[in-house]
Amino acid sequence: MFHKLNSWLEMHRTAVVGTCVTLAILVLWIILMDLLVMPVYTHRGQETELPDVTEMSFEEAKTLLESRGFRIMKDQIKNDSNYPVGTVIFQNPAPYSKVKKGRRIYVTVSSGEPNVQVPRVVGSSERDAAFMLSKAGLSVGNVEYEYNSYYPAGVVCSQSLPEGSEVERKTIMNITVSRGQLPDRFVVPNVVGKNVETAEKILWEAGVGVGDISYEVNRRLVPGTVLEQSIKPRTAVGQGTRIDLVVSQSE
Repeated sequence: MFHKLNSWLEMHRTAVVGTCVTLAILVLWIILMDLLVMPVYTHRGQETELPDVTEMSFEEAKTLLESRGFRIMKDQIKNDSNYPVGTVIFQNPAPYSKVKKGRRIYVTVSSGEPNVQVPRVVGSSERDAAFMLSKAGLSVGNVEYEYNSYYPAGVVCSQSLPEGSEVERKTIMNITVSRGQLPDRFVVPNVVGKNVETAEKILWEAGVGVGDISYEVNRRLVPGTVLEQSIKPRTAVGQGTRIDLVVSQSE
């Protein structure tokens, strides 16, 4: 029996050896492909960490990524009230991920706060107009008062921004408030003892104006205090009548 086994082995020794050699060569070829050829083909080992470019301007992000061997692509532009216009708010692939050089990096860029629509405040009370503008994201600027034959006193009769227009958030809008019908006669207010700037405002609101201002030394009063007015208080006058003032000054 052993003789027959030895005879069979002798007959197939060449085939067995050949098969073993073939398998060894195949295994070696696989190892060489994995260690040498595939890394070259797939650029293994050339991956690098992707920097974080969020919160940078697009130009800053472009400069940084290109210096690291990447290409930047502006993927989307979105309104975002948290980031200024032109700021990168998102990137793909994510920051610090391992990627190959030359890869495209897609970024989303902020277009800033969305514009707001100007509401109609003409016809509203001054208080309601201020509330409506604040709710719309706008700010009230100068408030002026004028006589108006159409709108009653205390009602907004004009606005500086057209209704329905789109403007940036926090844009300032001036309004004009009606003082009601223009009266036939105006009553001169008492401005003696008032600061000259305050006196001018009071006279203007009363429908009269300030004429000549002269100065007189007075050590007892704060400089700029009205000492005299040319027309007595509670006198009825026409619109636009000018009231001359004497104002205190230091030596």
